[in-house]
Amino acid sequence: MFLVTRRHLLEAMERYPDAAKEIAAWMAITAAARWKTFVELRATFQDADLVDGYVIFNIRHNMYRLITVLHYSKVLEDGSETGGHAYIRSFLTHKEYDNPANWDRKFGQ
Repeated sequence: MFLVTRRHLLEAMERYPDAAKEIAAWMAITAAARWKTFVELRATFQDADLVDGYVIFNIRHNMYRLITVLHYSKVLEDGSETGGHAYIRSFLTHKEYDNPANWDRKFGQ
C-alpha cells in the first residue's frame, strides 16, 4: 500500500519515541501489503478495528491509536493489481482517541 502521508508517521515517531519501533514496523508491513479486504488486513493485524469507515490500529499495546482510511488493492480487468492507499488521519494517545472529533484532526494539533 502507498502510505499517505508518511511524514505524519515520522512526526509521530519523534513525538512519541516509545512507539517509534512499532510505527516503523507498521509502516514496513503496510507498505508491502496488498490487502483487498478488511478480512485480509485482520490476518496481519488481528487487533485492527473498523469504525465508521476508519481503520484503527493499536500501537504499543493500546497506548496509542493510529487512525487511517484505507483504499484496498483491486484487481483490474487486465489482471494487474493496484497497490492501494493508506491515508494517515491521526496518531493519538488512548485518551485522545476517546473523543472521535480527534480522529480526523490536522496532524500535530
